[in-house]
Amino acid sequence: MHEVRLTVKKRAFPSQGRVRLNIAHLSGLGIREGEYVDLVNEATKKFVTTAVIADTMVREGHVRVSEEDLKTIGLLDDEDVLVRKTQTSEEKIKKAAANAALAKDVSKPDDAVRKTAGSLKKGTKNAVDSVGKAAAKPPRKIKKAPGSD
Repeated sequence: MHEVRLTVKKRAFPSQGRVRLNIAHLSGLGIREGEYVDLVNEATKKFVTTAVIADTMVREGHVRVSEEDLKTIGLLDDEDVLVRKTQTSEEKIKKAAANAALAKDVSKPDDAVRKTAGSLKKGTKNAVDSVGKAAAKPPRKIKKAPGSD
């Protein structure tokens, strides 16, 4: 995963949800301007997702963050923050699926699934047979519809 540890600097103008960082950090994070990063307080595990504005006026090694975002993650000016490329929804789903596969081999159905499938198959066959038998028997008595002679 693309990440870098930078020093937080409070922005002079409020701009919640956006950070400014030196253009030199973009390639290390694997992002382009306008894409998103997570700012992570490693001590508390609190984070905020923000859009990136590339700015050559921001010193390398620093990230400019709004006061509101700093409060959200519980950091102060001049503290370190982990800046990490935000995962796309697709990446999050793939990771969750991989974790689930590690927890249990999903390629092999367990006994409960096998039994349920067997019961459904047997029940379906019985229903088909029952309908087929009923359709093959002629009706005992045919009722006339009202109004027909």
